[in-house]
Amino acid sequence: MDKFFNPDNPVMIILSKIFDLILLNVCFVVCCIPVITIGPALTGMYAVALKMADGEWGDTFKTFKEAFLGSFKKTVIVWLICGGLGALFAADIYIIFYMLPEAYRLLQIPIWLLLFVDISVMIYAFPLMARYEERIPAVFKNSVLLSLGNIPLTVFIIVLFAVITDIALHNGGLMVLLFSIFLFIGCALLAWIFSLFFRKAFSKIENKD
Repeated sequence: MDKFFNPDNPVMIILSKIFDLILLNVCFVVCCIPVITIGPALTGMYAVALKMADGEWGDTFKTFKEAFLGSFKKTVIVWLICGGLGALFAADIYIIFYMLPEAYRLLQIPIWLLLFVDISVMIYAFPLMARYEERIPAVFKNSVLLSLGNIPLTVFIIVLFAVITDIALHNGGLMVLLFSIFLFIGCALLAWIFSLFFRKAFSKIENKD
């Protein structure tokens, strides 16, 4: 029994990491409730997830809190800009597809491209702000450069979320299941997995510098 509860026991190590991910997920979900704070919540989650990717597990709540509050204003501004543009593009696509004649359907193409760029920026902006101290213009610039320099990863993440969303919208049972998973551990788990790739992308920049 003593061996089982030994901190160096592989089972205990795995359980400890799962607990850290659950705690991180709870912090993220709770801080997303006001909606306007989703940006700081994403930054806090990635601050922890990137440390986990570096092999630094522990101090989950402290790291999240420091990142959440440390760049609160900047991350809120970036979230409002990206989220607002994303909502605008989505509304335009809805109007073109459902309210205008079929002859106008081709107008969707440039808007889909703009939406793709907006989502690409959001994918990298919050991990960047979690990792580095940058001004807002630099955040947008570097997010675009990273998204272009890591196209396979960018496309994979966007397609993954598109597939998950499509499955959830077309199957009520799976929607409940996916919602439960993301509410419990899914957000933090994906952030950690993505951070393993972000870490490699960031290391290329750090090595050049």
